[in-house]
Amino acid sequence: MRIFLACLTTFSALSVSAEPVSIQCGASEGWSYYFAGGLVSDEKSGFSKDAITGGKTTLVVDDDGNGDVLFVDSTGSLGSAKQQGGEVIVLNANDTAGMNWLLMYPGGVIENYALNLSTMKVAAWRNTVGNLAVAKNSLLVADCTFK
Repeated sequence: MRIFLACLTTFSALSVSAEPVSIQCGASEGWSYYFAGGLVSDEKSGFSKDAITGGKTTLVVDDDGNGDVLFVDSTGSLGSAKQQGGEVIVLNANDTAGMNWLLMYPGGVIENYALNLSTMKVAAWRNTVGNLAVAKNSLLVADCTFK
C-alpha cells in the first residue's frame, strides 16, 4: 500500500496544472450501498438511492498545485478536507478531458472526485467502510461550474 501511495504522490506532483483552479459543484444524486452492521440493520442494508440535495462542494487547486475540497455540511458550516485531517492528492488526467481529486482520511475513509471537463459533471465516489456506525460506498454525480 505504501508503494502505491508513493507512486501516486509522485505521479500527482508531475501531472498537476500550475494554474489555480476553483470548480463549484451543487446538489448531487446517485446510489449508495449500505453494509449491515452498526446502525444499519440487515433489512436496511443494500443499494438505495442517495442524494445531497443542498450540497455545495468546491474543488480547488492553488498556484503550487496543492488541492483541497471545500464543502458546506448539513449544519450550513463551511468545511475543508485538509482541515479535517484528509490528505488531498490532485491528479490531472488530461488537460482537456478531466481531473481527479483523491482524498484519504485517517480511519479509512476514501473519496475520489472525478471531473469531466466537457460535461462539467463530477462523479464523487466515497468509501466509508471504516465507519463502524454506518459503513457504505457511494457514487454521486453533480453539475459544476468554474468559479
